[in-house]
Amino acid sequence: MKEQFKQSLIAYLLNHHGYVAGSKLSTILHVSTKTIVRNVKKINAESPGEPIIESKRGRGYRLNYQNYLKVKHDAGTPHNASNLSTVERRNEVIKKLLITSPEKQQVRAVFGKFFVSDSVISSDIKIIRTMLAKYHLTVHRKNEYVWIDGKELDIRNAINSLLVSDDVISISHFLQENQYVRKRDASFVIRQLGFIEEQMDSDIPYPYNVNLFSHLYVLIERYQNVGSLVESDFALTDTEKEAMQSHPQMFKISQQVVSNLSRYLNTELPPIEVYYLYQYLTSSRVNNTAISVNDVSDNVRAVTDFLIDKVTQDPQYRYLNSNELFTNLANHIKPLLNRLENNIKVKNNLLGQISLEYPHLFKVVQEATAELSKRYDLNKIDDEEVGFITVYFAQAAENKRPPINVIAVCTTGFGTAQLLKAKLEKRFSELNIIDVVSSRELADKIDQYPSLDLIVSTIELPKTIKVPTLIVSAILTLEDQERLDQKVDKIRKKMLNS
Repeated sequence: MKEQFKQSLIAYLLNHHGYVAGSKLSTILHVSTKTIVRNVKKINAESPGEPIIESKRGRGYRLNYQNYLKVKHDAGTPHNASNLSTVERRNEVIKKLLITSPEKQQVRAVFGKFFVSDSVISSDIKIIRTMLAKYHLTVHRKNEYVWIDGKELDIRNAINSLLVSDDVISISHFLQENQYVRKRDASFVIRQLGFIEEQMDSDIPYPYNVNLFSHLYVLIERYQNVGSLVESDFALTDTEKEAMQSHPQMFKISQQVVSNLSRYLNTELPPIEVYYLYQYLTSSRVNNTAISVNDVSDNVRAVTDFLIDKVTQDPQYRYLNSNELFTNLANHIKPLLNRLENNIKVKNNLLGQISLEYPHLFKVVQEATAELSKRYDLNKIDDEEVGFITVYFAQAAENKRPPINVIAVCTTGFGTAQLLKAKLEKRFSELNIIDVVSSRELADKIDQYPSLDLIVSTIELPKTIKVPTLIVSAILTLEDQERLDQKVDKIRKKMLNS
C-alpha cells in the first residue's frame, strides 16, 4: 500500500506542471499533509542530492522530471542479493520456484544467498503461499524441499505478473540490466516481435507489445528450465483448430514464430504453443487496418453501443456520441472480447495516471463495464482494462470540448483591456472572449453570463468573486501565458470530472 501511494503521488505530479500545494495533494490523494511530507522524503531518499520531488515553502511540490527519469533508469541495475529488500527477496524466490515448477528445490539452495534465518524463511514461504493462491497455485514445503504445483497457464500468468512491473511501458525496458531478464533471450524475443510486425505490416502498440514479449519470454524460461515437465502434451481440440483457421495469416505467423522458438531452444515445441500464441495475437491490436463502421461484427457493435450508451447517460458526457468514438472504441473492443474469452490479462502501467487525471470518467466507465459484463455474460473487466477504455472517452471529450468563456477586465474596459483581448485571441484559440469590461461593470456582467468560465484581469479583483480569475499584465508576458495555460488546464479537468 505504501509503495502504491508513492506511485500515486508521482503519477499526479507527472500530470501537473509547476508546483502543487500540499493541501491540494492531501485532498486529492485522501491523506494528511504529514503523510505527503513523509512520503516525499522517502521518495527523495532514492536520489540523494538530486530530489525527485522539489518543494518550496508557500508553493508546494513539483516533480523534477530529469531526476525522476534518472532514478527510473538506475533502478534497473542489479543489486547485491544480501542487500535486497524483503519484497525483492520474495520476488526472486517466487520467480525461481515458478520457473522450475513442479521441480522440488532445496530450501537452502533457494534462500541461501540471502543470509536469512529459518524464521524469516518460514515467514516468506507463508506469504508467498498467500500471494500465489490468487493464481490457483500451491506452495509445498517438505523435508527441506520447497516447490510449486499448478496448471501451466496459471504458472505462466504468475511469472508474467512478476516480469511486467509497474514501470514497464516499453519493451526496451527488458534490454536494460534487470535481475529477472536475460539479455540474450530478451533480444531473441524482440526479434520475433519485429518479425510479427513485419508480417502484419503494422507496429504492435503498448500494452500489446509488452504482453507478447512477456508471453514469449516466459515460454523460453519454462522450456529452458523444465522443458520435459512443462504441462503441454494435451492435443488441440477441433474447436481450437477451427478457430485458428478463421485467421489464416495470424495462424501462419504463430506457426513460424513457434518454429523459430523450437530452433532457438533446440527442442520441438508442441502444437498447443501455436494456439497459445495465436490467442495472444488475436487478443492484441496488431493489425494496421482500422475496422470501418460497416465492417464491425454484430457482437462488437452491440458491446460498443452498450458502453457508449451507458457512459453518455452521465450528463457530463452526453455530447460524446460520435462515429469517431464508435470506430476507435470498436477497434479496441474486438481484441478486448478475445482477451476476456481467453483469460488474457494486460498490465496497464498508466492506470494510476488515468484514474487521477479523469477520476469521474474512470468511475463512470467502471460502472458501465460492470453492467456490460452482466448483460453479455462476460468475464469481469478489471481496472487495467477500464483504464484503457477510459482513454477513448477522454480523447473524445478532449476533441469535443467546448471553448472556455472568458471576460477580459481592466480599469475602464478600453485601452489595456482591448490590448489584452487581442493578445488572448492571438495566443489562445480555445478561449472565447465574450466581453471586455471595466472593473465597475464586472458584477453585473457575471450575472449576465452564467456560462462564464474565467475572468482574466489586469487589475486586482474582489475576493468575493466566485468565478475563477487570473491577474495578468496587459502585454501578456510568457510567464502570464504559462500561468494561463495552467489555469485553462485546471478548468478543463474540472469540466471533465465534475
